[in-house]
Amino acid sequence: MKPDEVLALFERDEAILRGHFLLSSGLHSDVYFEKFRVLQHPGHLEVLCGALAGRFGGEDVELVLGPTTGGMLVAYEVAKHLGTTFAFAEREGGRRVLRRGFVIPPGGRVLVVDDVLTTGGSVREVVELVEGRGGEVVGVGVL
Repeated sequence: MKPDEVLALFERDEAILRGHFLLSSGLHSDVYFEKFRVLQHPGHLEVLCGALAGRFGGEDVELVLGPTTGGMLVAYEVAKHLGTTFAFAEREGGRRVLRRGFVIPPGGRVLVVDDVLTTGGSVREVVELVEGRGGEVVGVGVL
């Protein structure tokens, strides 16, 4: 999927908003990507995540891991396309953790994904979680 096709899909879903926005990072922006306007369409998410998965098809990914909330939907769909498992990292006590029986096997090849990237904080936390558990981050992907 080409960048202009992705942008056209975002525009069709009216996910690109213009105005003044205070982001959760504390930054200000005149453009905002309302990810849930895309995520609410399973078919659109499937196409986008299929394209994202295609970029990592040769990486022998064992686990696709994303942060809650939107990142877990992306992780699930990318894992489906790669034919592997997925998990999500939740925030607990100011950091990202694995719960619900999710594990990162030592040396496990992990693809970290998220829905949107502003400062990179959530992705960085997930990467640190993987590395702290002895996993290998084989890539990072964002819608």
